[in-house]
Amino acid sequence: MDIKLVKKLREETGAGMLECKKALEASNDDYEIALSSITANMVKVEGNTRVASKGLCSVVINENQALLFELNAETDFVAKNEHFINLVKYLGDSLIASTITNPKDALKFIIDGISVETKIEQVSGLIKEKIVLRRLYRVVKDDTQTFGTYIHQGGKVVTLIILNQGNQQVANELAMQIAANSPLYLSPIEIDSDTINYEKFMYEKNNGSFDETKFEMYLKEVSLLTQDFIKNPEIKVEQLLNSHEIKVIDFFRFELGQGIENKLNCKLDIPCDGSQITVTPIF
Repeated sequence: MDIKLVKKLREETGAGMLECKKALEASNDDYEIALSSITANMVKVEGNTRVASKGLCSVVINENQALLFELNAETDFVAKNEHFINLVKYLGDSLIASTITNPKDALKFIIDGISVETKIEQVSGLIKEKIVLRRLYRVVKDDTQTFGTYIHQGGKVVTLIILNQGNQQVANELAMQIAANSPLYLSPIEIDSDTINYEKFMYEKNNGSFDETKFEMYLKEVSLLTQDFIKNPEIKVEQLLNSHEIKVIDFFRFELGQGIENKLNCKLDIPCDGSQITVTPIF
């Protein structure tokens, strides 16, 4: 038996060593027959009532491009499942090198002869859970700008920030700030009037009454530039940036399951009532 064929079969299907060996033996080392045999025995998981809200988020950088995406499954166990973890890496490494900008096109993208959708179905069959590529954004910067990233708990939260000039330490520290303090906006003064009205409505709804002073304090708490800097709470983020003559172009924060909330009536491509998905793509 050709061990190279076994290795190739494992890499393409994610099946175990023994299963690949048996498939090759049964096919007299005919790779295509062995591949068809394994994929045919993989059960396509569908029709489950559980919401696919678990899994991992990821951020991948390749020079001036970054890719953020979220891959969901049904249980917490997938975050430690070898097949699922390898799938996340496979998607990140493959899609960052493409021009894909959204999940729909990503599913059709062909890698090594098979579509991303088929690859997801294969792994879904292996782990016996529904898997969904829920969201994906591609972010592009220019040569003078700097990316900063942070991955929390292996992918429960991932962040990306773009600074107008090169300072990797500040970029990475602010990426950590975004993960820890969950800012919704860059600065209170840059929030548009429609969003302000929405925030006022939600503030009064959640607090039972409206207080202008407390509302303004709330906006400062959820805006990156007016937050206390986590590495030195005696200064604001804006003061840190000013001391380095740096500006923030934009930032992104993916949190696992954001907008799903484990409700059966939630769709995977829109937020549930009351939730907010604040990130926007830059192309």
